[in-house]
Amino acid sequence: RHAGPRHILEGFLLAGCCSREPEKQPIRFLAYGSRQNGQQPRKLTKNPLDALATFQVPHSWFASFYVVSTLCSFMWLSQILLDQSLWRKLASLTNMNKSMTLDQIIVTWILMLLQGVRRLYECLEFTKPSNARMWIGHWALGVWFYASMSVAVWIEGAPTLLKESFNFSHLTIEPPSLRTFVGCLIFILASGVQHDCHAYLASLKKYSVPEHPVFHRLVCPHYFVECLIYLAISIVAAPAGATLNWTIVCALVFVAVNLGVTADGTREWYVQKFGPDSMSRKWRMIPFVF
Repeated sequence: RHAGPRHILEGFLLAGCCSREPEKQPIRFLAYGSRQNGQQPRKLTKNPLDALATFQVPHSWFASFYVVSTLCSFMWLSQILLDQSLWRKLASLTNMNKSMTLDQIIVTWILMLLQGVRRLYECLEFTKPSNARMWIGHWALGVWFYASMSVAVWIEGAPTLLKESFNFSHLTIEPPSLRTFVGCLIFILASGVQHDCHAYLASLKKYSVPEHPVFHRLVCPHYFVECLIYLAISIVAAPAGATLNWTIVCALVFVAVNLGVTADGTREWYVQKFGPDSMSRKWRMIPFVF
């Protein structure tokens, strides 16, 4: 059997995890934002890794991830609604016995669109002007991830899309299934907590140990709920007979590894700046696990 778009997408998402394995990535690539403080740029070097690390972009470019996410969501929507060739080519290459329903595809697309729009709003509303920068590899990886997610939300529903045409009757409100209800509830709660975390962090006058209740036992609770958001989407998008949508689970693994590395670096930064006691009895990202 040949590898279809779904398997290629899953492979790319999981391969992205390897690029963030902390033991194999020098700190010069991983630190950005506040955790860059104290690192001196290397202008002249013979070390290829040092030279590569000098290719940086403003940290404000973080917002471009969510611009890409939102634009790609609408691009694939137009492709499908107008029955254009690009999505049909991808969909025709899939080889799956089970498929998402059309209702699942619509709800999953809406959830991913809401995630992209909310995060874009937060970046524009909460980001303070700074000279912080990030490695261009981080930026490229983020753009690639969100572009991939815009495909992941519908690719396991390709057989349904090829057989069933969309019409406005599919927009009628019907009682959700238990799976959809649970997934959407997790998504809404996790999104609300993450928004509160971002608003609180933006309200701090200077870098300090957060005192908001959700930070009492977690260094990065906003990263934990980010994982819950993708878990929720994978629940809603699970094809018939499956517990989860495994393409989106691959995205969840990517997010967990990516944010786990960052959470570990954030904890070390707090320890260096405020002492070990500031991080005592705190998990980095996932309660009772990490």
